[in-house]
Amino acid sequence: MNVIPVVFCFDSRILIGASVSIKSLIETAGENTCYDIRIFHSDLSLKTQRALSSLAEGTRHTIGFHYINPELFKGYPKSKGSWTEIVYYRFLVPYILNEYDKAVYSDVDVLFKDDLSDLYSSNISEYEFGAVKAEKNTPNVIGHNYFEENKNEFIYWSGLMLFNCKRFREEKTLDKLIENAKIFNKRLKYFDLDLVNITCDRILPLCMKYCLVQSFIRNEDYKKAKEYEFLKEIYTDEEIIEAIKNPAIIHYAGKPGKPWRFKKPYSDYKEYMDKLPKDLRVFTFRDVRKKLFSKV
Repeated sequence: MNVIPVVFCFDSRILIGASVSIKSLIETAGENTCYDIRIFHSDLSLKTQRALSSLAEGTRHTIGFHYINPELFKGYPKSKGSWTEIVYYRFLVPYILNEYDKAVYSDVDVLFKDDLSDLYSSNISEYEFGAVKAEKNTPNVIGHNYFEENKNEFIYWSGLMLFNCKRFREEKTLDKLIENAKIFNKRLKYFDLDLVNITCDRILPLCMKYCLVQSFIRNEDYKKAKEYEFLKEIYTDEEIIEAIKNPAIIHYAGKPGKPWRFKKPYSDYKEYMDKLPKDLRVFTFRDVRKKLFSKV
């Protein structure tokens, strides 16, 4: 059995999205895959934890919880909306999961469409982590923030990261991230994404299928997707088409927002929403407000 640790970081404000992510991860697992799912959180009640644990009942997978004190990242830059100190919790993965040499981190605004065994088997012994290329790192960036201090050829998305936990611990990478958070504090726009790209210079490029942004599935002509404008510079059309046909993870970043807030969610996403236990189908005021004004 292939045991794969997968970490999610979230709070009660994004419970539906996180629950769908976990449910889809479990249901798309290969027959020889066993997920050791860990949830880093700051406010999940015992009732909510029990409901989340029920997603793995009757399966070979496990779900564990780790409370993270928000004060650990006090003073770190964050937005007034969704991007709270939780965006930095992923940096703790190699240290909390110290029994593993590598581990998968994923955002929770995603839908898993395939097993992660191939991803986890990637050889990252010479890298700090693996991630999907997002854009060429030049002063003319379109979708991201440019830092002249970032010497990498590409900017990488941080929504899916394959951590080399062993190297992170050995090289004290967390200390470097903390130091750069202080140095670049006011300049950080995408927070965790900016920090890992500035701090790390040994990043393994992963296939685009592990971070297929939703604009590619919303447009019949993939060239009309907003992200195509900068992704065409780093991927061939053949690579983009292959990712669209066979995505492993769909990431609901960018417009038109999160599918659980749509008036009519994507059919495959709604299928998982409908499977959730009642205690996990909890819409926040923000969810309801965005659903009310949603155009999709």
